[in-house]
Amino acid sequence: MPIPIENIGTEGDQVLCAEQRIRSTSLPHEWPGVHFVDSDEVAAVTRVAQAASPFRFYGPDLQEETKKLEAEFAAYVGRKYALGVNSGTAALQIALASLGVGPGCEVILPGYFWVATVGAVVRSGAIPVLVDSDETWSLDPQKVEEKITSRTKVIITVHMGGVIGRVNELVAIAKKHGICLLEDCAQAVGASQHGVKAGSFGDIAIYSFQLNKHMTSGEGGMIVADNKTLYDRCMAVHDLGYPRNSEGRLITNEPESQMWGIGSRMSELTAAFARPQLKKLDRICAAMRGAKNVIRKAISPIDGLSLRTVLDPQGDAGSFLIVTCPTRAISLDFIKALHQEGIRGEQGGLYPIHMDDWGLHIYYNIPSLVNKRGTCPGVKSVWELAENRHSDQSYEKGACPRLDDMLDRSIIMSIASALADSDISDIVSAFTKAADKILGGKFD
Repeated sequence: MPIPIENIGTEGDQVLCAEQRIRSTSLPHEWPGVHFVDSDEVAAVTRVAQAASPFRFYGPDLQEETKKLEAEFAAYVGRKYALGVNSGTAALQIALASLGVGPGCEVILPGYFWVATVGAVVRSGAIPVLVDSDETWSLDPQKVEEKITSRTKVIITVHMGGVIGRVNELVAIAKKHGICLLEDCAQAVGASQHGVKAGSFGDIAIYSFQLNKHMTSGEGGMIVADNKTLYDRCMAVHDLGYPRNSEGRLITNEPESQMWGIGSRMSELTAAFARPQLKKLDRICAAMRGAKNVIRKAISPIDGLSLRTVLDPQGDAGSFLIVTCPTRAISLDFIKALHQEGIRGEQGGLYPIHMDDWGLHIYYNIPSLVNKRGTCPGVKSVWELAENRHSDQSYEKGACPRLDDMLDRSIIMSIASALADSDISDIVSAFTKAADKILGGKFD
């Protein structure tokens, strides 16, 4: 049930009465997969509970939900191997371990990400190397090549907001230099570029099924790859340090896959919930993409506003809209205007918000990164390790100048999978009204 908007605007802002606002009720929460939960998920979880077998490798009546999900997910993405894990964060850690990332290594990644991405690099003992973004809000391939050194082990490209950047150029650069490409698809499950699914470009890819993601099981994630050795190493790290055979028994006599495990297995309950979500994924993304493309088309003629470059609009998963203004002052005025018009999420929702207020998605908003903290109190940071003392990386604002400039004057808004036509119309009307007020109604 939409929540009435009693008071729009912050202290000092003009508050519009209900008759003046475009909306008097909140927009749906962003939670994409949640809006599609129905009896399918209930029945699947109930089946596992009734079997009293929530552990993936054995039980009194094992339903093999995780094994089935892995096969279905691998087929959906187009990879040979898929491994279910208990979170996207764990998936990142496991993937980096499988690639041999550790002290003395450098890992290239963008400054626009989620904190888990850079956190996995630091916990691996490696040095994160930030690279600036281009107009896709993803890694700028030219800047990537400039940052590659003899210590570069992995490039991580992060498909933020369901949009894939210049990934084919990154693939070519990685191959040229003999390094690996890891795709962070936590926000991009279901996205594609010219018919190729997110996670099918690099050497290895990870996904998240957390509550805010396109398909959800509350928590959970997936790793995909085509290389059997990488898969076996991931299997070992996500479990007890060793891969398992088809009967679920540990294989302890293969030196290449003898690792240290972190116990991040996916449960059967998680997999059971995720399987019907995967079947609905294309519908979920189509709902978001359709709404976003209508909004983009309607506001693109507004002179002064620019939209994120999407190389393949039909492959955009559609979960977030980024709008960049000519100046910071105008972007801040736009946020106020949208809020005053009732364009806000339900109670507890964040969107729309100014981009540099988007918390731990922005590199310079992460104190532990900026200040080069250790992984726990009293422990040396990775930057203090002998293997890493060559590093002079800075993570303060200014490390990614083009990204900083875009963040400084952009707003971001989630595109819920449950938007009605009237919601979409209200969003367009609010942008148009705000532009008329702030930009003088200039349209191309």
